[in-house]
Amino acid sequence: MISINREEIITNLIRNINTACKERNMSVNSFCRKCNVHKSVMDNLKRNCIPSVDILANIAIFLNISVDELIGLTEQLKNKQ
Repeated sequence: MISINREEIITNLIRNINTACKERNMSVNSFCRKCNVHKSVMDNLKRNCIPSVDILANIAIFLNISVDELIGLTEQLKNKQ
């Protein structure tokens, strides 16, 4: 059985968002605006709060990836096989 804990989800989210910002040469604030996500979402991530599904979906859509990939579940599935 695959399980992913809260800390892994948050770590993966932060890493994926930071990577996307670097690849696009944009600030986190700019990234949030383009994803239609309030900057407080990033602040809350640092406080161990996972965003709601609609926020995760907005980020995933902007990045053109699945929510599974965004939170790191896809990588765990690959490693299990």
